[in-house]
Amino acid sequence: MVSFYLILDAVLLCYTCYSWYWQANIDLKGQYRTSSVIWMVILIWAGFVWQFIQKGDPGLGVFLAIFLMIGLLDGFTGFAPKRAVVSGYFRRTVPYTEIMMVTLIKVPNPKKEMVICILTTQKNKQYYLRFTHGVTQIIGAIKEHIHHDIKIEVQDIL
Repeated sequence: MVSFYLILDAVLLCYTCYSWYWQANIDLKGQYRTSSVIWMVILIWAGFVWQFIQKGDPGLGVFLAIFLMIGLLDGFTGFAPKRAVVSGYFRRTVPYTEIMMVTLIKVPNPKKEMVICILTTQKNKQYYLRFTHGVTQIIGAIKEHIHHDIKIEVQDIL
């Protein structure tokens, strides 16, 4: 079991460094997604309840620390110089070359501006980001990174 945790810790540590690198390079930050932390807590709780994780396992403390760090880092989203940083466990970044269309949806909010950004890739997958910036600022940041042929669509929720 010790070697399992060592291998798992090494893999998760590499993923943590990867996520940390891209999170640190974000030019225009999106709204933090607290759901990533909530899901990490639920997964850890389920691991203990279903006895996948035992309290006395050697290396458990390091594993849980790295796992929680991943949950904290995966909540950051935005636009980095070479890729869009999305919140997800299986795909952390989306290269701008894969993006086919950008949809911006203005959300009515009396307290602050809110915009939902949907990135659609060539494989017809969609990635969702939320911003508390104006549409013009988001369009300006997107145009700095993506090819000029990519369609940017702006919609209102109402």
